[in-house]
Amino acid sequence: MMKLLIADDEHLVIESIKFIIEKNVPDVQIVGTAMSGREAIEKAFDVKPDIVFMDIRMPGIDGIDAIRQIKSTNRDIIFVIITAYEYFNYAKDAVNLGVHEYLLKPINKNRLVETIGHIREIISSKREAMQREILLKEKINKILPHMEGQFVYSQLLNGRGIRDIEFYEDIFGMKIQYGYVMMAIVDDFESDVKEENLKNSLIKQKFYDVFSMELKSLCPCLIGPPLLDRVVAYIPVDKNTDAYEVRNTSMEIAAKLMERVNRSIQIHYKIGVGRGYAIEYFSKSCNEAYTAASVSREAGVVHFEDIVLPSHKADTYPIHQEKILIHGMLTGDLTGVLNGFEEIFWWLSVNYKDDIDKIKSKLIELLIVLRRAIPYEMEAPPVSDENYFMDLLKIHHMEELKMSYFHYLKNMTNRIHALRERELSGLISKSLKYIHENYDQDISLDDVAKEMNMSYHYFCKFFKDAVGKNFVDYLTELRIEKSKELLKDAAVSVKEVCYKIGYSDPNYFSKIFKKVTGITPTEYRANSMSQEVI
Repeated sequence: MMKLLIADDEHLVIESIKFIIEKNVPDVQIVGTAMSGREAIEKAFDVKPDIVFMDIRMPGIDGIDAIRQIKSTNRDIIFVIITAYEYFNYAKDAVNLGVHEYLLKPINKNRLVETIGHIREIISSKREAMQREILLKEKINKILPHMEGQFVYSQLLNGRGIRDIEFYEDIFGMKIQYGYVMMAIVDDFESDVKEENLKNSLIKQKFYDVFSMELKSLCPCLIGPPLLDRVVAYIPVDKNTDAYEVRNTSMEIAAKLMERVNRSIQIHYKIGVGRGYAIEYFSKSCNEAYTAASVSREAGVVHFEDIVLPSHKADTYPIHQEKILIHGMLTGDLTGVLNGFEEIFWWLSVNYKDDIDKIKSKLIELLIVLRRAIPYEMEAPPVSDENYFMDLLKIHHMEELKMSYFHYLKNMTNRIHALRERELSGLISKSLKYIHENYDQDISLDDVAKEMNMSYHYFCKFFKDAVGKNFVDYLTELRIEKSKELLKDAAVSVKEVCYKIGYSDPNYFSKIFKKVTGITPTEYRANSMSQEVI
């Protein structure tokens, strides 16, 4: 439905237009009339019409000035001038104001209906375009957080320069070639109580949500997905801005952010801020932000340049992170692998600073440790360990070293996962074969677990995850299916069928059979026999 406002100082003209529209144009609603320019302006503001029929010559403010003022507040309204021949000297002003059409008095019915038809098409097209734009924006708004998270995550992994930087700048609506990392680290508060851990996880999630929302309200930034105990944000700045000014501004933003977050949620955390770098050195600023937050003993905001790192080794090598890394590789947990390696690489960066050769030697030692810890005989990789060691020694940049090493770990993790899947697939086939060969015996879950050389509890979970049902249900269904075949032979008694499928109690067998099929073994046999006769 289109809304129409008619402005003319002649009552007869207004009534004539109303009559034509009401009789010939069903989808137009006349929402108001005006007999002066001032009244037309006021009515247009109140009723917000789609179309205005405006007479040029009216008392007080004329039609052209009225159109000009209405246009200043609502540029989407379509205007049609109604006039007599002698007012064609207003044509130039009307064209400049984007007037759609002239209607000459007396109003011609066909001409008016035709004009409304043209305007309907224009408004319809505009509304469809607006609807498409709204839908597109809605889709973009849904996708944008994922793209933003992936962008930050990819920089955490490799830190290489971006080929299509203009594309990302256009998508995110900001310049991103230079900036610094701000990182929040939440203090660990794990509990032995399951319900308490669930509550803590919800608190952490709320913290990440509040942190992201408040930081985005303070400055343009890109925020990555939460990684265990931390959230990483990249804040672009002008490369030509003085470094000291960037440092002070970043601390002001972080302080305001902490103040706002603390009003919404009570949780212990620290914020570290790294120095500004070109985007390809993202990981360097990230390491600095992590260092700043880690060194601080109390909750608060710390800039990397405000801390003094010791010249000797900062602390003991994080051997526990090696265990996290190994566990992640064995279970196919790439996030665990990434986090474990991040911690180790950060420790090496802090303790050996710019001695990249020392760091490379330590990373090679780590690979040897990982190889010894993997209980699998893997097929030869595309690149042998010896060749990879040689390639590693040729790298001269920290970011490239980090990226290369992580990709090696990722490939190794994927290969272990694939090998483990094949091995588990073979084990489940073997266990099913054993069950099918021994279902007529008094077998238990423990018997099958021993046959597979697995612990009782592990095999129980393993079997259910692989088959989709527990051992007892699977064995019961198998025995009932076998019993159905035997019951079709009238020469075999129900009691004999019971013993042949592994049960020792005929009454128990009948009870289980009815529970699974809904009828007793005798009823099943009778039904089978009657169907054969038919």
